[in-house]
Amino acid sequence: MSRKAANQSYQACLKDVLLWALLGLPAVWAGLTRTLADSYTWPEVTAGLAAIGVAVALGRSRPLAAMLVAAALWALSVAVRGDPTVFFLALTVMSCLAGTRMSRARPALTGLSAVAVAAAAVVPLVRWDPTSGGFVPWDLGAWFFAVTGIGLFGLVPWLAGHARHQSLALIHAGWERAERLERERRMLAEQARMRERSAIAREMHDLLGHDLSLVALRIGALEVAPDLPGDHREAAGEARRAVTGAAERLRDIVAVLGDGDAGHVDDDPTGESVGELVRRAAAAGMSVVVHGAQEEERIPGPARAIVRRVVREGLTNAAKHAPGSEVRVRLAAGPDETEVTVTASAPDRPGRGVAGGYGLRELAGRVRLHGGILHAGPSDEGFTLAVRLPHVTPPATDVPGPRPVALDLALARRRARRTRLAALLVSAAAFTGASAFVLGFMVYDATTSVLPPAEFAGLRVGLAESEVAAVLPPRTRIDDPSWPEPPIPPGSRCRYYGVDPDPFGELRLHRLCFAEGRLVAKDFLPR
Repeated sequence: MSRKAANQSYQACLKDVLLWALLGLPAVWAGLTRTLADSYTWPEVTAGLAAIGVAVALGRSRPLAAMLVAAALWALSVAVRGDPTVFFLALTVMSCLAGTRMSRARPALTGLSAVAVAAAAVVPLVRWDPTSGGFVPWDLGAWFFAVTGIGLFGLVPWLAGHARHQSLALIHAGWERAERLERERRMLAEQARMRERSAIAREMHDLLGHDLSLVALRIGALEVAPDLPGDHREAAGEARRAVTGAAERLRDIVAVLGDGDAGHVDDDPTGESVGELVRRAAAAGMSVVVHGAQEEERIPGPARAIVRRVVREGLTNAAKHAPGSEVRVRLAAGPDETEVTVTASAPDRPGRGVAGGYGLRELAGRVRLHGGILHAGPSDEGFTLAVRLPHVTPPATDVPGPRPVALDLALARRRARRTRLAALLVSAAAFTGASAFVLGFMVYDATTSVLPPAEFAGLRVGLAESEVAAVLPPRTRIDDPSWPEPPIPPGSRCRYYGVDPDPFGELRLHRLCFAEGRLVAKDFLPR
């Protein structure tokens, strides 16, 4: 393990230990005091700290499991102790961290729903009363806290953390976009250089190659002239070989410079018409005949430039590879397309030109981009270069490429907005539902825990608990008043009932205390 990885691992471990200490502090405090809740026993505190430690240990590698452990711990504390405060911080923090570390929402929603359903089913069965040391009947308040707390303290923090996750993903996507744009800028600059080199190579091949071929053709004709003295014939041969060597070096340079995308270059750099090209070749000694030269005027500009390029390439190849042959150039322009053919008959003597093929390859690429068809090869008449070219270039078909970075960025922004909106809506819905439930529960609690003053006045100390139970409401109003009250008789258990059913008025209570199955004290507790 590298030093950097070791430092990162040490820092992560230190942060987890500090997080465990922070989340376990309320449990330790509950074991020492009664400020947060009824005092916890130290076995309960130890079990809570161990559960928090498991959640923190799983937080980085298994954030969903860590959140569910914290949710189960919180629901269990509500079920067993009726206390929603001690492990509230652990549930909230672990849920928020899980949202930050998780990319998918469905597993979190499924897990929290499962914990809420389990809490709804289990809490009514395991409600523990630490005063009496036994289980107490089902309490709607504890059930409410266990179920709704999963949504308020689990789901809402998870959504907040997930919004943070989406924001970080958005920032990361922005930096990736910047890096990709920088790479694309460098690639475009390199492609521009390659296109420039290829354009230079094309012009060198078309202009210099064509001229060198005609020069070699002129010198070759001079070399075989019967009336030329021997020393002059030898000089002509040296000149022809020098021109051939220059053409060979030109081919090598063109091969190097033309290694790339040619891009857009001028297909007719010289501006010479087909007739002018034929006349210049004939003046150099080539036997060339043209048919349909007047058809050139009917050909549109872009197609006409490529036609001239075809004729130039055909004459150059005939001069290189078939000196002394008869060359025929034929043009046929139709309403929608043009056919151009350059045919060289079998040469009178072997060609002295250099091997190449670059010109034909480049010409084939230009013809193909214009939507035409090129055929070059032996025929019954010798060697034929034939091209069929439409007058209108067909539209280029778009090749599907990678998804634009801007689209990825837009999708990340939309996911972040949706997550924030979901967090707000869930929070608003949870707050509204909780408020409605609390108001309803207050009304329900007040109306079902009333011991009317007349019934209270009829109770006498010493009555059996079973006789008193016949006039008591089904529920108590509260478990313990928050204001001073008369001393509780030793060894007795007290119950508190409301005086009237008004949930929003001043709280007044009737207290009944029982010991050994009999009523031992009754008191009116004004606030």
